[in-house]
Amino acid sequence: MRTSLLLFFVILLSLSSHSNASQMELPAGLWEGISEDELTFRLLQINENGEHSLFEIVIQGGLKKVRRTTFTNNDITCVENRCTIKTIIEDDVTRTLTLSPYLDRGFKVLESSYREEESYISQTYLLVKQDATSTPRKFLENRKQLILDAEQSSAKHPFGTWIGVMQYLDRPELALLQLNENEPGSLRVYRKGENTFNEVESHFSADNISIDGRLIDIKASHTTFASNIMLFIQTENMISGFTYALHKGYPAAMGTITLLRIEPAKPR
Repeated sequence: MRTSLLLFFVILLSLSSHSNASQMELPAGLWEGISEDELTFRLLQINENGEHSLFEIVIQGGLKKVRRTTFTNNDITCVENRCTIKTIIEDDVTRTLTLSPYLDRGFKVLESSYREEESYISQTYLLVKQDATSTPRKFLENRKQLILDAEQSSAKHPFGTWIGVMQYLDRPELALLQLNENEPGSLRVYRKGENTFNEVESHFSADNISIDGRLIDIKASHTTFASNIMLFIQTENMISGFTYALHKGYPAAMGTITLLRIEPAKPR
């Protein structure tokens, strides 16, 4: 009887130890993603000291508007295959982020916001590991002048500089379109998770832009990335459509794109 009880307790301890060992944890580091529903960057910073942050960076206007939400280890609950972060973003609005591992260097996120029993926002996005400075910071450090020039421009619609999100290699990425009436233009994409500043570019001349009513058709130079850009004017401040390249006469590397115009700065 005594031997049986001892064996029973050994099994319980073994099961308990196995359960604790398999519990998911959020390691320290920086993860970045894009919420396509809101056209915002999400930066999740987990620190060793237990004081953490979630940054929301609005893409519209050139990544200038930032909201930071802080939380601590007490706001994180983990089980075997997911962690949930619970924060208060304004007054009585609660937001939860449920993170599940995605491949080796990312998290799939389900984000929900609710007030008491009423849930009114729910979206999903992917966070990828960033071992260097964030993509928004690298973009502003290297392309800030393009944004400033766009704010000083008086280009006639739909010409100007547009910023937004493009599906590139099956992921939403930051995109920048320079659409000039009499000068060469370009479409550039900036991939998340890159340690260095790296932009994929497809250039085009003004002669290769065709505008027919609300349709903008562009023939660009890159042979495997966005050699064809087809956009539809949605509003004065938004265009959307898709890009593709032609390989042996067939469309390849197709991706949807949504862009918002960088408005000229208003005189004070």
